[in-house]
Amino acid sequence: MKKVQSSLLVAFAIILFLVANSIYVLDQRKTAIIIQFGEVMDEVIEPGLKVKLPLIQDVRFFDKRIQNLTFKMSENSEVVAFDQKTMKVDAYAKYKIVNPKSFYEVVQDDYKFRIRLESIIESGIREVIGRVKFVEILGAKRNKIREDIISIVNDNVKSFGVDIIDVRLIRVNLPDKARKAVYERMITERQKEAKEIRAIGHQESEIIKAKSDKEKTILIAEANKESDIIKGKGDAEAINIYAQAYGKDRDFYEYYKSLDVYKNLFDKNSSLVVSSNNKFLRYFNN
Repeated sequence: MKKVQSSLLVAFAIILFLVANSIYVLDQRKTAIIIQFGEVMDEVIEPGLKVKLPLIQDVRFFDKRIQNLTFKMSENSEVVAFDQKTMKVDAYAKYKIVNPKSFYEVVQDDYKFRIRLESIIESGIREVIGRVKFVEILGAKRNKIREDIISIVNDNVKSFGVDIIDVRLIRVNLPDKARKAVYERMITERQKEAKEIRAIGHQESEIIKAKSDKEKTILIAEANKESDIIKGKGDAEAINIYAQAYGKDRDFYEYYKSLDVYKNLFDKNSSLVVSSNNKFLRYFNN
């Protein structure tokens, strides 16, 4: 009886082990492949509870979400642009496993794939940057460079069952010696630009000064002209008034004018030596 019970327990344990080994759950964020004796037998895409042959079949899971890879060049590695400018480039890539069967057969796992992908990205960056000038990498052709790198990398990983979604340059640095030369050239260009701006400003200043001097001369001339006209009218009017007054009473006019001259000529400290019969002082004698 005990032997029967022991046999039943062993059989139950074996059955439980086989059932546990034949059932697996596929997460919705992953895909899977069924491997039998080293060969891929099937791809499993739909999530849920799945069944496989126990012991002789194995399951490999792969993340089907978008993955990120940061690429950094080594310290001794540099990229040469079309104009012979050397630089260090860092980049990042986004990729997605679209064919887990091909991915397993070619690279087997994500770690090995990343090593190969870094090499492919570096090769693509060298090829594309070698066709353009340094200033174009940071300027108008930046998007075109990115698209060309993505195209080259996708062509090289097509057999891996992977889709390269994006490759972007996140840092472009010049080597120390080249950076110093670029800084010096930038300083020279800025100094030249500042000198040109100052020259233009000085020229415009001279033009404004000349224009102001001309306007000033014209305004003063017109003011003097108007002043002379007013003065002339005043003098004419004064002469006319004097003439009218002189015509009415000549003696009184001469007397009044003489008193006006005396007032402006003499003060308490004045001394004047003239003849007693001088006509100028005739009003003092009478």
